[in-house]
Amino acid sequence: MNEDTRNELEAQLKKMLNKLDQTKDEQKQQIPQSGTGNIIRRRPGEKIKRFSSNIQSAHKLQTA
Repeated sequence: MNEDTRNELEAQLKKMLNKLDQTKDEQKQQIPQSGTGNIIRRRPGEKIKRFSSNIQSAHKLQTA
């Protein structure tokens, strides 16, 4: 294998590795999900309570 071919292959490999790193970074980014938000609990005789919740994680806890 001559030096020119090896250099071309190295350049292509670097491009492929950079692209792989970029896709991994994109996959790590958190995607906005529905089912998350604030919950307001109203009960007679009690003050209104507000708290944030992740409905999906709460569902996972119930099914576990």
